[in-house]
Amino acid sequence: MRIAVMADIHGNHIALEACLAEAKRRGAEEYLFLGDYLGDLPYPQRTLARLEEVCQAHPCTFIRGNKEEYWIDHLNGRHADWVWSDGSSSTGMLKYDYDRLTEEQILRFAAMPIAKEMRYPGCPAFTICHGSPWKVNQSLREDYPYIDEAAQRLETELTVCAHFHIQCKYVRWGKTVVNPGSVGVPLRSGGRTQFLLLSDIRGQWREEFITLPYDVDAVIREMEEERLLEQAPGWSRVTRHMLPGGPVTHMEALARASALCARHTGKTEWKNIPEAYWNMALEELGVP
Repeated sequence: MRIAVMADIHGNHIALEACLAEAKRRGAEEYLFLGDYLGDLPYPQRTLARLEEVCQAHPCTFIRGNKEEYWIDHLNGRHADWVWSDGSSSTGMLKYDYDRLTEEQILRFAAMPIAKEMRYPGCPAFTICHGSPWKVNQSLREDYPYIDEAAQRLETELTVCAHFHIQCKYVRWGKTVVNPGSVGVPLRSGGRTQFLLLSDIRGQWREEFITLPYDVDAVIREMEEERLLEQAPGWSRVTRHMLPGGPVTHMEALARASALCARHTGKTEWKNIPEAYWNMALEELGVP
């Protein structure tokens, strides 16, 4: 058995297509998708339509990510004081995707679990999740201070997680944690797309990390076609920087913009950071 595991597509349907083609070439029989299907890139319906095609052709499991939770909460009227605005680096992409989703699609996101234990005859069970098995936006990065405590709580010997976009494998307290990397906006990949193959080898799971090139320039052209640099200026500048392998992440840029806003105004709320502080942050970080 060969299972393709893909995570953090973030709306990059061009990278997704490259991953699906490679998974097919390598004989994948089943697909696990670990959340954050949309978020940073244009034409979200193209990504969702392609995932639906895969689901019609193969057994698939879908896990909910933190991006999906934003749209679910917005549909349900939670955080009513949080205004999403066109032209906002903090919220412009959230609004872009929400405006292009149907209520039915958001309700399908809501029906997805945040974690699931996968069982196959003759093989040990393993857990899949987006963040952690307990919280959709809790990262299982090896270098986080709480990771020892978290690893001890893991209920299966193998956990396959997503969320932090770094392809990796480590062992803590006898528990193996694997991240397949990100299909759409990976870190430390040199501008290439990533996924994972799990293979049943004599009753044990073997992980095979896949990293492959795709047409990054075409993705950037689509960003320009959809005017994402106007929809979410600072955020999309970081996306454009990351796609070919730039090291500065959205969270680093957001943290720096927040700090600058706090220094100059005495207060900050990441949802409403003025664009001037985004511009200052990106200049300091060297993001064009």
